[in-house]
Amino acid sequence: MIKRRVLIVMDDPETSQSIQARLEHSALEVDCAETLSKALEHVFKMLYCLLIVDLQILHIDNAELVRIFRAAKHTPILALTDTLEVQEKIVLFHAGVDVFLEKPVHADICAAQANTLISLYLESHERLEKSSPITFGVLIIAPCYRQVLVNEKPLELTRREFDLLHFFAKHPGQVFSRDQIYDRVWGNYYELGGDETVKVHIKTLRKKLSVLGDGIIENIRGVGYRFIPPK
Repeated sequence: MIKRRVLIVMDDPETSQSIQARLEHSALEVDCAETLSKALEHVFKMLYCLLIVDLQILHIDNAELVRIFRAAKHTPILALTDTLEVQEKIVLFHAGVDVFLEKPVHADICAAQANTLISLYLESHERLEKSSPITFGVLIIAPCYRQVLVNEKPLELTRREFDLLHFFAKHPGQVFSRDQIYDRVWGNYYELGGDETVKVHIKTLRKKLSVLGDGIIENIRGVGYRFIPPK
């Protein structure tokens, strides 16, 4: 899961600290940078849910400043600006700004807007993660199409077998008990004999995955199971 982390890029310490205090009150981790070089150092090292950028931090073209951040990573940008003409805003939208707030900035409004953008970003990232293909050598799992390919040939799985394999593939090498597997794969759907249900589905899934060799789903005696990705 992505950490709820924000970077404030601003050379006005008083306003920066005021915004930081309100964001940290919302259980966000906040970093601050007063220069472009320091900001880029943070961006390349950390994964942020949002950049709050004072576009007047340097005497360079605003759109160019936005493009610099966009070239580093695709993170939402909340731009703090002086009063802009409509055409100037359009140029900045095209450059990659998501939302504008004109200065002087009210810290509470900035924090509220930041939280909204972060929620949208995290929801979007979660949907992307769920739909992105997972690849281990000749094994390809495509959740968007609920399809599994082995050596470019479809592997026929039931709905629960696919859900089980997808769950394992998202956590390679991790050990899960039957109760944990049932809770994560079957969720709120109640079924008698949950423990036995997991055993049966793992047995049938192992049989279908045998084309990849033995030991893809490993039994850890007295503990549970783990997925060993094929090479």
